[in-house]
Amino acid sequence: MKNLEQLRAAAALAPSQNLDRSAISKLPALILSNGLLATSAFCISDGGGDNKKDMKRALDATAGHLAARGLIGAAINSANGIITDLSARDAIDLQRATSEALAFLAYLKRFAEKKN
Repeated sequence: MKNLEQLRAAAALAPSQNLDRSAISKLPALILSNGLLATSAFCISDGGGDNKKDMKRALDATAGHLAARGLIGAAINSANGIITDLSARDAIDLQRATSEALAFLAYLKRFAEKKN
């Protein structure tokens, strides 16, 4: 039986290979200051810098992890899906998903490459 840290690490390995660490590093601060839903909305909106594509891809990977953990709907695998699913749930579900997203992003950031 694997513990939660092992599950997070295993889920973060594959998606981290094509992501920029500096983009992922911005996400936890955005989530803590604005919330998971607002950060997801920011990442799927038009405009932004070069890092925004990597930020969205990181949140897409986070959605897949949250779905695998049962914190959001099983078919959800995108930042847009995070918004749709969690906006219809209770506040405690949003808090649990936010905590797990922050923990998952920590692994994603550790495994991602630093790009210049």
